[in-house]
Amino acid sequence: MTNGMNVSRRDLFKFGGLAAITAAGAGALAGCAPQQKMASTGAAAAEDGSTYVGPSFLQKPAEITEFDEEHTYDVVVVGAGESGLSAMHAALEAGATVGALQSLSIVQTAGNMGASIDLTKTNEAGIKAVLSFINYKSDYRANLGQVETWARNSQEALAWWAEAAAKGGSESKPYDYTVNCNGHEVFFHANTYFHDEGHQKGALVIGDAVQAEGAEIFFETPCVQLLVEDGRVAGAIGETKDGAHVLLRANKGVIMAAGDYVGDSEMLYYYTPDAKGLHQAVDFRNGTGLKAAMWAGAQMCPASHTKMVHGEGPKVRFEMPYLFLDRHGKRFMDEGCCRMGYLNEFTNKYLAEVDFAESTAAKFFSIVPTNWEEHYDAWKDFSDISIHNAYRNVDPEAWIKGDTLEELAEGMIAYADEEGWAHDYTVEAIVESINRYNELVAAGNGDEDFGKRDEYMVPIEAPCYAVPRGANNIDALVDGLWCDGNFQCLDVDMKPIEGLFAVGNASGPFFGNSNYPMDIEGLSVGRAITTGFATGRYVAGL
Repeated sequence: MTNGMNVSRRDLFKFGGLAAITAAGAGALAGCAPQQKMASTGAAAAEDGSTYVGPSFLQKPAEITEFDEEHTYDVVVVGAGESGLSAMHAALEAGATVGALQSLSIVQTAGNMGASIDLTKTNEAGIKAVLSFINYKSDYRANLGQVETWARNSQEALAWWAEAAAKGGSESKPYDYTVNCNGHEVFFHANTYFHDEGHQKGALVIGDAVQAEGAEIFFETPCVQLLVEDGRVAGAIGETKDGAHVLLRANKGVIMAAGDYVGDSEMLYYYTPDAKGLHQAVDFRNGTGLKAAMWAGAQMCPASHTKMVHGEGPKVRFEMPYLFLDRHGKRFMDEGCCRMGYLNEFTNKYLAEVDFAESTAAKFFSIVPTNWEEHYDAWKDFSDISIHNAYRNVDPEAWIKGDTLEELAEGMIAYADEEGWAHDYTVEAIVESINRYNELVAAGNGDEDFGKRDEYMVPIEAPCYAVPRGANNIDALVDGLWCDGNFQCLDVDMKPIEGLFAVGNASGPFFGNSNYPMDIEGLSVGRAITTGFATGRYVAGL
């Protein structure tokens, strides 16, 4: 394929492959439109004289060569969240000196729960089965080396986090559960902090601890570039709030633990276009470190990236396949897919209806019979349905109840209005949809509208409930820089970049699917702590 800008497949692959092609326009695939070329400095011109076109973050800035301060360490960590703090601790424990850049004035984490495999109960076949299960949930795009690193090290890593956090008064409330993976029972042990300010309280304690152990953290100093010498990443360059530049040299390696890019709309819509219109929950995770790594030769995982979409509190996270009614009061899907993390794929079309200006257009109601507990007991053995979030069960007191269908519909409209949902519900539309569903159930010919599993087709008669559902917040992207099984970043030729590693949400492809699989509770945070823990030790030993 030829093009007017002489862009090779390597150029496109470097910044996410298909995403780069998509941004250039579908016509480029046929060779009838100019494709993108990375500018070396600013808005440069291409070889044919045309102006560079593309997202600003692909424009490589001028190299920073003058520094107000220089420091040298064995290991340099970019970011002080769960993965970064874990990397610092492990590197220090292995005898390395550690310096770190942190964009904020404090250490900062996210999440409430981290999962680990209980290796004392899970046999070898079970460990291998969970690797296969995660790969299956990731459309077979997961790097199994990365997943196995989590599987083998998560118990040790999360035990350290819980012990370290407890020293500062942040006590974990353990949550033990099992998941059937390919017929094997896999035992999980999770640390939960829903009751205690999430992971952040413990992270503050751990941040103090790693500094007491010798780590030097430069706060309010985001990483803006990486130092590359003779093809090796040899350090990280931070910029203070006063505009001064600080160079942290790394004798052994730089670990990118800067998190994701959910706060950067340009990056988000480029690498994860199906997130458009969702509420971006965090603004300070803006991809700064990821950009620095790309300018140094690293590449992002192929788009579309794995997104973590939330929006339902535990009282209404009712993941059972009853009737779902959209913002118009109409049924819109086979409700057999009822997990919160996947539902955005069915509701993103409603965001488009409001020009992506109101994320609540993704909200909907689940219409639930009063005997739902009987159905849960009958369905749970052959389904992935859930009525809880960790140890917290759903609460019907938070649902809307109607003694008649008309009363239920009126309650739904009142609730949606009070919450400011973007909707056009009418009592007539809601009642008509419920009656149509009951007609399908009574006819006994299966779901002729959406093809739902027959066992799930049960009548919904008044009195009944309406449960407000719909995830409309994008909290994180859990894909980042493309890494190998040692979490070493890869270049455009899929070769490891000497001296550059990535962990936590700055790395991938641990998942690889468009949606974060919530089938294993707390997997993302467990992965962040574990990858930082394992990689910090690994880099320190190089």
